[in-house]
Amino acid sequence: MSILVDESSFPLTSRASRPVDGALVNLRWAVIVLAWLVVFLVTGNPIPENYPLLWIVTYATFNALLLIGVHYQRLPERLPILGLVGDILFTSILPLLPGVNSSFLSLFTIFPTLVAAMRFGITKGALVAVLVLLPYEAAAVVQFLPENVRVLVPLHFETDINFFAALLPILAVMSAVVVVGYLTEREREAAIGAAHVELAELRQAISSARLFYESADSLNGTSNYVQILDVMLQAGVNGMPRGHFDQGAPVGIAFVFGDVTESGDKPLLIAASRGLDRNDAQRSLPGEQGVIAQAIKTGDPIPFSKVTQDPELAHFASLRRAHNGVCYPLQSGLEVYGAVILASPSAQKPSEQHLRLMRAFINQAAIAFQNAQLYQNLRAERDHIIEAEAAARAKLARDLHDGPTQSMAALAMRLDFIRLLLDRDAAQAKQELEQAREAVMRVGKDLRGLLFTLRPLTLETQGLSAALKQYEQRLRDNDNVPIDIQPGNLGNELDTNIAATVFAVIEEAVNNARKHARGAPIHVNVQQQSTAIIATVADEGPGFDMSAVDTNYNARGSLGMVNMRDRARLVEGHLTVESAPGRGTRITLRVPLHAQSTTARTAASKHT
Repeated sequence: MSILVDESSFPLTSRASRPVDGALVNLRWAVIVLAWLVVFLVTGNPIPENYPLLWIVTYATFNALLLIGVHYQRLPERLPILGLVGDILFTSILPLLPGVNSSFLSLFTIFPTLVAAMRFGITKGALVAVLVLLPYEAAAVVQFLPENVRVLVPLHFETDINFFAALLPILAVMSAVVVVGYLTEREREAAIGAAHVELAELRQAISSARLFYESADSLNGTSNYVQILDVMLQAGVNGMPRGHFDQGAPVGIAFVFGDVTESGDKPLLIAASRGLDRNDAQRSLPGEQGVIAQAIKTGDPIPFSKVTQDPELAHFASLRRAHNGVCYPLQSGLEVYGAVILASPSAQKPSEQHLRLMRAFINQAAIAFQNAQLYQNLRAERDHIIEAEAAARAKLARDLHDGPTQSMAALAMRLDFIRLLLDRDAAQAKQELEQAREAVMRVGKDLRGLLFTLRPLTLETQGLSAALKQYEQRLRDNDNVPIDIQPGNLGNELDTNIAATVFAVIEEAVNNARKHARGAPIHVNVQQQSTAIIATVADEGPGFDMSAVDTNYNARGSLGMVNMRDRARLVEGHLTVESAPGRGTRITLRVPLHAQSTTARTAASKHT
C-alpha cells in the first residue's frame, strides 16, 4: 500500500482539514470583533448602523454555518474553499462600506491572503491578494481620475483615498504573502521529508516484522541450524538502510563457535552469510578482540562505524565499505553460541525499530539454534545407542554361533552315533550317553552365561553387589580370569537402570582388559558415596598411549569405549580413562545419585 503526498498543498480531506478549519472559524470571530472595534473607533457608535451592521451580521452568520459544517461528522470536502471565498468577499468590501471611511480596514484583507498562502502556496496567495484588494484599489483609481471621467463610472464610493493609502495595503499584503508563503513552503518540505523518512522506517519495520512472524514457524520447526541463521540474516539485511547502487548491498554474517582446537581455542566460523565476498566466506575469527569480543562479553548489541579500526573485522573486504553496523551476540540464557554482524554501506543508521526487532529476532533464533543443537545431540546419542545395541546383538549372535550352536550340532551328531551303537555295543553307547549328558550341561552353562551377560537375574532380585559377586565367580570358574571384585554393599535400594548401567560398563571394561591386558590381573572396586557411585576397573597390563589412541579411535572400528561413554551419559554419569605404556589402564565411572534413584526402589521393595 502506497501513500501519495501532494507536496504543493495540504490535502483538503475531512480528517486533515477539520482541525485547520476549526482554528479558522475561531480566527474569523476575532476578525469580526476587530472589525467592529475599528468601526466603533471611526464612527463613535458602539452599535454599527446600516451597512457596517449588515456586514457584521452577515459575516457572523456565514462563520456560524462554517462552524456547523466543521463539527458535522462528515465534513464536506469543499468547505475550506467555501470559507476562503467568503473571506475574500467579506474582507474586500469592508474598506468600501458606506458610512466608514478608513483605509485601516483594508488591512483586514491580510487574513484571507495569509490563509491562501499557507494552505495553497505563494502563487495562489498572491492571486487571492489581487482579488481581495481589487475593489479597494479600483476605488483608489477612481479617486485619481479627472472629474469629467469620474462621472462616467457607474459606481461611486464614499471614500477619500490618497496615493499612500492606496499603496500601503498592497505592500503589506504582498510582503505578508511572500514571507508567510516562503516559511510555509520550507516547513512543508521539512514535514514531508520527515514523513517520508518515518514512512520508510515504518515500511522497513513492517517488512521485518512480517518476515519475523512468517519465519516463527520455520525457526521453531526446523532442526537445521543453518536454515535458522539464513532466515535471521534475511530479515536483518532487509531492514538495513540501502546505499547507492555503486556502494553495494548490506552484509550479514552469522558466526558460531567451532570445535576446540589443539591449542584449546574455539574459533568463530561462518555458518551463514548474506552479501559476503567469496574470499571472505572461508575466514574464521578468534573472537577475542573488537566489537565481537565486546558483544559476547557484555551480551548487548554493539554498534560500529569504522570497520578498518576493528582488529578482527578489518580482515573482511566485504565489510570495509560499510559505514554503519551492529554486532549482536547469538545467545540464549547464559549460553553464547556465536555472534551476528549486520552492516550497511549507507551513511544512514538503522532505525531503532529495526534494531529492537532484530534483537528479538536474534534471541528467538538463538533459542531455535539451541533447540536444533539439542535435537542433533539427541539424534547422535540415539545413533550411538543403536550402534551399541547392534554391536551387542552381533556379539550375542557370534557367541551363540561359536558356543551353544556348535555344541548343539555336535550333540546331534553324537546322538545319531549313539543310536547306531545301541544295537551293536551297549557299553560304548552308555559311555557316549554320559559324554552327551556332559555336553548338554556345558551348553546349558554357556546359555546361562549369555543370559547373565544380557541381564543378570541376580541384579534385579538381589542388587548390584550380588550380581558382581556372581559375575566374579563365573569368570574365575568358567574362564579362569585372574580378577578381584570389591562390590561394595549395594542392594535393591539402588535404581535398577543405574545398577544395570554400572554393571554393563564394568563388564565392558573387564572384557577390554581381558582382550588387551594379556592375562594380567584385573581389579574392580565399587563404592557408594553420599551423592554418587564410584566404580573403577584397573588392570596390570601393558597400557597404551592415550593421545595416540584417541586420535584414531573411531577409525579403528572399535565401539567398546564409545559404548561405555554412551551408557554413562544415559544416567548423567562421567567416564574417565587413564593409561600409559607400562603402567596398565584404569577406567573410572562416576554416577550421581538423586533422591528418587534410591527412595523409589526402597519404597517398591517395601510394597513387595
